[in-house]
Amino acid sequence: MQKVDIKRNQNYKIFMCLLVIFILSRLIMAIMVLVYNNVMGTNHSFAYLMNPWDAKRYQFIIDNGYTYPLDTDPQANWAFFPLYVIVCQFVKLLTFGQLDTFWVGMVVSNICIFIGTFFGFKYIFNRNNNDLYNKYYSAQVYNIFDNNWISKNTIIWGSLFFMAPYMFYCSSTYTEAMFIMFIALFFYFCQQKKYVLAGCMSAAASATRIVGCVLVFALIVELYLDFIKSKTIYATESIFHRIKKFLYQIFTTPQYLMAILLCPLGTFLYMTFLRFFCGDVFAFKHVQIAWREDSYVPVIGVLWRACTGQIEPRYTYMGWFCIGAFIIYGYMIRKKYYSMAVFGIISLLIPLTSHVMSTCRFIVGSYVFLVGIYDLINKIKNKFLICIIIVVLALIELYLIFLWYNSDCWLM
Repeated sequence: MQKVDIKRNQNYKIFMCLLVIFILSRLIMAIMVLVYNNVMGTNHSFAYLMNPWDAKRYQFIIDNGYTYPLDTDPQANWAFFPLYVIVCQFVKLLTFGQLDTFWVGMVVSNICIFIGTFFGFKYIFNRNNNDLYNKYYSAQVYNIFDNNWISKNTIIWGSLFFMAPYMFYCSSTYTEAMFIMFIALFFYFCQQKKYVLAGCMSAAASATRIVGCVLVFALIVELYLDFIKSKTIYATESIFHRIKKFLYQIFTTPQYLMAILLCPLGTFLYMTFLRFFCGDVFAFKHVQIAWREDSYVPVIGVLWRACTGQIEPRYTYMGWFCIGAFIIYGYMIRKKYYSMAVFGIISLLIPLTSHVMSTCRFIVGSYVFLVGIYDLINKIKNKFLICIIIVVLALIELYLIFLWYNSDCWLM
């Protein structure tokens, strides 16, 4: 039996490169605690500074469960989906309840973002190697397995997911990290044509945040692209005839149909729970009025008022951030990231039906936006310019971390 040299294994190389960047980024966050306490004259702990606002609500749910209907709190915590809470409760149970809840949440989040980053890079690795599961010339494979390729691309990829603006959420007791992990696994399994597993990842994402349901549209796009590649399509066929054949394949292929039906399962299960818990299957939506009282024309009106400075200044930059995100998604369509772009666009349209509040973290937390940014940076041939971009993004993240430690409203 031939002995395998693990250090020559591509997964090992990717894992170790990402691990170094991950550890460095977390050390920087810890140093920023010292910087913040010194500048502000405080003596707060790392766990305290990393977990303001909604993190405290997740802490309450993990320790006490959901708010009962007769509770007087108008901001009932039904808006927060349960899977992240359940995982944190399980991890805390493993420690016999001794580990502080914030640390439990941070441990779960950091593990999730690392898993998501690793499998996200595996997706990129396979995409650049023409999906690996097909047969190609060895010369093409050699370029992808080259150490320089792995080093350069893991540095870019890891820097984006561990040190780019707004990625500090993935170290807090927030759902961003878990959501990114399930989305990354969803697209990875779609790439491997394991659609039922992809459906399971979508179900898990939809139990983490409501937008996870939108992955069903990305799955349909993936299935359609697979249908186009695998079936004989004649140029004379109309688009309607193609769609008819595609739908026939969906309804006659049990695994495809099951994958689609699995996508929103997490949300449906939570809605069922809410039906018996508080009598309203849409309680997670109706309770949102406690946070967002403004009413604007959906999407267009919201963006117009935000971008033209008709509401709070912090929402002006969020509005333009949304415009930039749509541009990135347009670029991704051009680069044939069709399913990712569809998911990104629809998941951004949902919050824009009411407000631009928190859209920056929603956009970055959708995962696919960072894939588009990565593709743009990766096209740059000048390594020095790439380094400058990474450093600038990291410096912006440091500034945002300081604001985060200060519970600054510009982040919400």
